[in-house]
Amino acid sequence: MRIVGVDAARSIAIAMAMTSHVWVETGMGRYVPQGLSEVLRFSFQIATPTFVLLFGTMLEIVYRPRWADPASRHGVAVRLVSRALQCWVLYAISIFTLFLVDDGYSLFFSIGTVLFMSNSPYTEILKFYAVVLALAPILLWLRNRWGLFPLVAVSLLWQAAWPLLNALPDIRHDLGLPLHAARIVKFLTGFGDVPLAGPSVMHGLTLIVAGLCLGAFLVGGKDRLGDDAAARTGLQRRVSRLLAAATLVAGVCFLTLPEGTFTALGDMSLRMSSKPVYFAMGAVMAVWLTAFCIWLADILTLGGTAIWSRLIFFGRTSMFTFAWGNILLYLVQPKPQTLGQTLFWTMLLLGTICLMSLVFDRAVQRSLVVASSLKRVKQVSDGIAHRLLRGLDHPVLVRDSRRRS
Repeated sequence: MRIVGVDAARSIAIAMAMTSHVWVETGMGRYVPQGLSEVLRFSFQIATPTFVLLFGTMLEIVYRPRWADPASRHGVAVRLVSRALQCWVLYAISIFTLFLVDDGYSLFFSIGTVLFMSNSPYTEILKFYAVVLALAPILLWLRNRWGLFPLVAVSLLWQAAWPLLNALPDIRHDLGLPLHAARIVKFLTGFGDVPLAGPSVMHGLTLIVAGLCLGAFLVGGKDRLGDDAAARTGLQRRVSRLLAAATLVAGVCFLTLPEGTFTALGDMSLRMSSKPVYFAMGAVMAVWLTAFCIWLADILTLGGTAIWSRLIFFGRTSMFTFAWGNILLYLVQPKPQTLGQTLFWTMLLLGTICLMSLVFDRAVQRSLVVASSLKRVKQVSDGIAHRLLRGLDHPVLVRDSRRRS
């Protein structure tokens, strides 16, 4: 049984992320009352932890059952590494666009950015996914070999070690290493004085592990969720409890947050400094949003499956949206001066991004030309991924037995 609410939560998170980018690009925040602006900024910042956590959920629900079969592991790894290559190519295209339109992106700076030695506005998540998708086979192997508990323990220890890790000497200012090296360290670990938006790879992996736990909970500890009445009843019971617990925890968190924390969660300061409270609140809100969407779409079946299938197109076009939606913002660069102009550009850009993703989603499903073109792209990236992984053997990868013979 496919859990539609998971796709719905991912679509909402992607929509919030793109709305955040448009919000910044048009300067809409200048015209919104402070209280409402803080609430909106907080909602925008929860988007990233949500779709990172849900990536872990999809690993648990979709990929781990296939990984459990040793003969299928090589194919699963090829698929994940292929997706990583596609994310990296889209990231490189976005940097090339900045090279064409932004004087700050020289040739050498752009090449360094493509090689993860710098950062870019809005599309850093593609760089992040290029790395974590490539690491996903290792994560699946660890999950299959040792279970969830060691992964959860390491994730909690990494978050708890923030005071110690944050106090380490900065490799740029204290150790004198190059700026590019400092940026790579910040991207991988989340620590250092270089201002990068984050999340880092290590902190992102802690959210992915939380997503693995959520996926295991949703399927009731089984390899996969059945499509019978008993499975649906079990899912309903678990999600109802999860929604109640997440609502309670979120309420307690909001009531007990120290003064100024809510504002800091929305202005990216806690995210950029990799403080544990950002990831804790992000995980809590991601679980709440996912449970709420499952409750609406899979338990109440509000509106029917066909309606939900049409509404969650962002979840099916995530890479396209993050790449080409943000490239649109790079190319347009509006400079509205009045409230009317700001509203116009905000609605126009959001509408265009939605339309682009919707048209692409429909074209993939209905156009033989688009489908065949994407299939050829997939075949190329799969072939590269297969060649990259060809030299790896058990225990991380086991080749398909037919290939061995």
